[in-house]
Amino acid sequence: MNKKINIEFTLGLLILIISLISIFYYSSKINLFNNVETLQINSSFFDIGNTSIGNDVKINGVKVGEVSKIKLDQESYMAIITSSIEKSFQIPDDSVFKISNNGFIGSSYIEIQLGNSKEPLKNNDYSINNIDAVSLEEIINNFIFK
Repeated sequence: MNKKINIEFTLGLLILIISLISIFYYSSKINLFNNVETLQINSSFFDIGNTSIGNDVKINGVKVGEVSKIKLDQESYMAIITSSIEKSFQIPDDSVFKISNNGFIGSSYIEIQLGNSKEPLKNNDYSINNIDAVSLEEIINNFIFK
């Protein structure tokens, strides 16, 4: 009887420790402990491909933020992607926001090609120059049927 209680206590303690480690790991992944100030930039696209919330936002291949929200504009039926970018980066207002892919079947991300303007984008601004996702299927169809 005493040995059975000892095994149950050890197993319960092990489950408790694993649960606490999991909670701390996932809370660090969602930036619960990292209070990095971010800038919300909105971009509108006709086609976002397989872009989803949590995908990276990169400048010259370096991650500077992530996609925080995707919604459909009720009037124009364009997809509006809200990107959370670290506030320390000053993005010029004439920058190009382009949906790119990591290889043929890789995940998509938003690539920012910096512009030359002296005026930076502010919180909740809309980017002007946006390039939609290009699908491999669309390229093949254009090649075959044209």
